[in-house]
Amino acid sequence: MSVFRLVDELQPPPDPVLHMWHGSTDVSTNVWPPNLPPPELLHHLAETVFSSVPLATRVIHRPIFMASLALPPSSPRFPHASILHAICALASLYTPIVTDIDNVNSDSGMSGVVVNAGVFQRRSHGAGIFRNSDKDTRKAFNFATIHSHWSREASFKSLHRGEAIVEQVQSMILLAWFHHSRGDFVATVVLVGALTKLIAILGFNASSSCSPLSRIPSGYLYAGCPPLTAVEEETFRNIFWVAYVMERLVNATNVWVLSFEDMDCSQTLPCRLRDFTKDVAVPKQARQHLLSRNVLVTHLPLSTDSFTLYVKAAVIFGQVRTFNCRYKQHYDAPDVQSISTPASKAKVRDPRETAEFKALDDVVDAFIASIPREFKDPVGLNTGAKLDPTLYVAHLLPHMATITLHDPHANVFSADDPSAQKILSAARGIMGLIYNVCSTTFDPLFLDHMSSTAWFLAGTTIIRFLAAKTAQGDEVEVGILKEELSAVKFMLTNLGDRTGIGLRQLKLLNVVYELEIEAQARPQN
Repeated sequence: MSVFRLVDELQPPPDPVLHMWHGSTDVSTNVWPPNLPPPELLHHLAETVFSSVPLATRVIHRPIFMASLALPPSSPRFPHASILHAICALASLYTPIVTDIDNVNSDSGMSGVVVNAGVFQRRSHGAGIFRNSDKDTRKAFNFATIHSHWSREASFKSLHRGEAIVEQVQSMILLAWFHHSRGDFVATVVLVGALTKLIAILGFNASSSCSPLSRIPSGYLYAGCPPLTAVEEETFRNIFWVAYVMERLVNATNVWVLSFEDMDCSQTLPCRLRDFTKDVAVPKQARQHLLSRNVLVTHLPLSTDSFTLYVKAAVIFGQVRTFNCRYKQHYDAPDVQSISTPASKAKVRDPRETAEFKALDDVVDAFIASIPREFKDPVGLNTGAKLDPTLYVAHLLPHMATITLHDPHANVFSADDPSAQKILSAARGIMGLIYNVCSTTFDPLFLDHMSSTAWFLAGTTIIRFLAAKTAQGDEVEVGILKEELSAVKFMLTNLGDRTGIGLRQLKLLNVVYELEIEAQARPQN
């Protein structure tokens, strides 16, 4: 079963009546594709995506794309239908022109299960997450959902024929953003999983300077064709890093295996957006990759901007997540210790005593301290600059990493527990970034919606301490924690008024609150 067939099973094909969204049907040599909006509206939707979705200009080169969109549909350089339909779906979240939007996805038929510092959804009655519960939660098809369906349909046909593969990767990224923003958890995970596999097949994760040992000719190592221009090469590079960070953030609160391991990612880190947009060549000595010495805390001026810092922060977060997932495999598995693990490691009982844990803890702090001065203020309160949504997530991620690293070991009932102190400090670091946004007129809709995961993690941490301080009768601290929790809920509610992901995170946070606070208050039988 293809990824597109699976997503379509989650969202069944549209009714034929919905084919009313089309452009001109006049007979001409350059007839407008029948399922696309009229050219003026399509141009508006494309500009909306580029101006509203923080990383869209990394995945698609804006000047080249807009120029190709002005060409006749018969031109071979006219954008692929899968990208155009994905743009229509994604832009509908941001533009007031599209009025037949979804009712926000409430996932009312799902119950929450706590996993470490986060929550994932599981269908009731043992149906699993890939099957509908007894209650039909399918959404009515409208402008957004019909175009997402048409995008998947066009991608499936092209992939089946092996045509325009890069364009299908780009459309899948746009669709993954669309489904994530709507709170469609399964569709997002399925798309991201397929996306990362396809990118690996194309070889976008690999640098030409780090080719594998093989007698296979270099031109046949991967399914993708080599880039023809510098812009194309940088686009491939950006596509990989966007997929890399997306996979880590979409799976931030679960323990599922990731497709990309850092040791398999030899791709050069991205250049600055202004250099990419203007096709400015960046010297090789000004570029880094994950094997560069001190890469996570050394930021070369000619290749550092918000996205570079975002990627490095995601690398740190991913390393923390991997450590948690593999710890027992490396330290507590007696049948493999004598082969793959030094005997000294077998004596370690507290993960916080391991060298790996300490190194991760240190690199988080070192990364925060190493951020260049011009990137210290993502909201622009002190500099007067415009809020930078990408840099905002780069500042959230180190706090997420600290919470994820220390949460399993934190004793929130002890004031002296170092892990408890760490996660509370990290949660309040996230709170500081929440307060900074609230002090501006910036609409949270135009933030990277992955920010909601950080807000959620801060909320779950605050709830843990709220339960402990309530049990201890510390009314002063309880009052402070309740105010902080209200701020988190305010942000999620604000985002949830227009997106499914905000409402989903809010509902999951309420599940955690019920498990930690309300259950504790109920009388025991």
